[in-house]
Amino acid sequence: MKILFVYPHFKKYLETNPGILEALNFPLYASYKSTPSLGIPIMTALTPDEHEVHFADGNLDPIPYDEHFDLVVINCFTPQAKHAYEIGDTFRARGVKTVMGGILPTNYPEDAKKHCDAVCIGEAEQTYPQVLEDAKKGKLQEFYVGDNTFDMANYVMPDRRLFKNKKGYDWKPVLVQCFRGCDMRCNYCAIPGAHGNCIRMRPPEHVIKEIEMNMDMDGLFIADDQLLFPTEVTEKYAYEFFSRLKDLNYKKSIFLSGSAMLTKDEKLLRLVKDAGVDHLYCVTGFDPISMKAVTHDMPEEAETNFKRMRDAGLEIFASVTMGLESDTKDIFEKHLKFLERNKIRFVEFWLATPYPGTPMWRKYKAKNRILTEDFDLYNGAHCVFQPKKMTKEEMEEGFLYCWKEFFTRFPLDPAEAMKYYNLTEEYQKKHGLISDDDKADK
Repeated sequence: MKILFVYPHFKKYLETNPGILEALNFPLYASYKSTPSLGIPIMTALTPDEHEVHFADGNLDPIPYDEHFDLVVINCFTPQAKHAYEIGDTFRARGVKTVMGGILPTNYPEDAKKHCDAVCIGEAEQTYPQVLEDAKKGKLQEFYVGDNTFDMANYVMPDRRLFKNKKGYDWKPVLVQCFRGCDMRCNYCAIPGAHGNCIRMRPPEHVIKEIEMNMDMDGLFIADDQLLFPTEVTEKYAYEFFSRLKDLNYKKSIFLSGSAMLTKDEKLLRLVKDAGVDHLYCVTGFDPISMKAVTHDMPEEAETNFKRMRDAGLEIFASVTMGLESDTKDIFEKHLKFLERNKIRFVEFWLATPYPGTPMWRKYKAKNRILTEDFDLYNGAHCVFQPKKMTKEEMEEGFLYCWKEFFTRFPLDPAEAMKYYNLTEEYQKKHGLISDDDKADK
């Protein structure tokens, strides 16, 4: 079969809420284009050589509707859903069989099914091989369902050949995954719904091998928020993983995700630093510790954890969630004071978003508090539900206030922002961050 994998357009903040740009002198939050998530390279690796594979990235390319394909496979997150649905509708109208998978189709399959012939619910390893067999016979089922029991020891090595050397990307890190699933069950998180309520771990040596195979890519992105959780099992894993990463002597930028739910093991945090990690992308606001710190005015544990990060030499890039059920209009200034008090200078703000499959989605749907299902607006820059203790307008005004006020108090130097990403020389030159002379000196 001739198969087309499609990664739909992902509308970032400034595309849907340009008011944020007034706060910044550098549009980093909207203008860079990065390589796809892991769904497509995993499915590419699972596709037997008898098939001919092609790839279209809606963030870079026009979708090749006029070309013949036997099967179109669309992988998407919630903010990509509107474009994914448009792609599915267009190919189906032309008689092409289409399949959708990813976080959104897994968590809202009945909606995705309106725009494709088949939906994969769950992980590709448990669903995609059967899709191929059925598509060859011309007998696609409507739904293919996995059960989140896939053994991560059998994780296939992602195959990035469809986009690894593709031009147009401004940031091309090797995105790696250590865990699937999470047992925290935070109200606004879609991970447990898609990957299960317990953490499944990939062998650390397997992750290191993947990094070694992709040393030519522009840095490393470790996407697991759970990697530094304060539990015995995650700490044991982290010790082994970061020890191996240190031995690898990786020299490019490492982008590590985390949260305020942080290990108390200071030796482990120093190991993370010694392994080459300089910055921690810290998702805050809806986990129990940071909620307690800001929403409920009990900051001691969160502030102690942030101090541990700084003492280990890790700089914090805070992704701050606001707009929770108990938040009132004073939450915005409370967040700013918390950031200032903890000397956090690189920040992004986003509004709590009830993604399909999350506890808050189910709650708001049951109470008719979902204001729109225009998934272009589910990118964290819009209030898409009726807040409990303020109006929608007050929520969005407070959100913009935080962007403007924070970067007025603490102006963001573009060169400072750049250190969090291994952006291409072409991108840096385009935005005046380096000159031709700088480029020639490298």
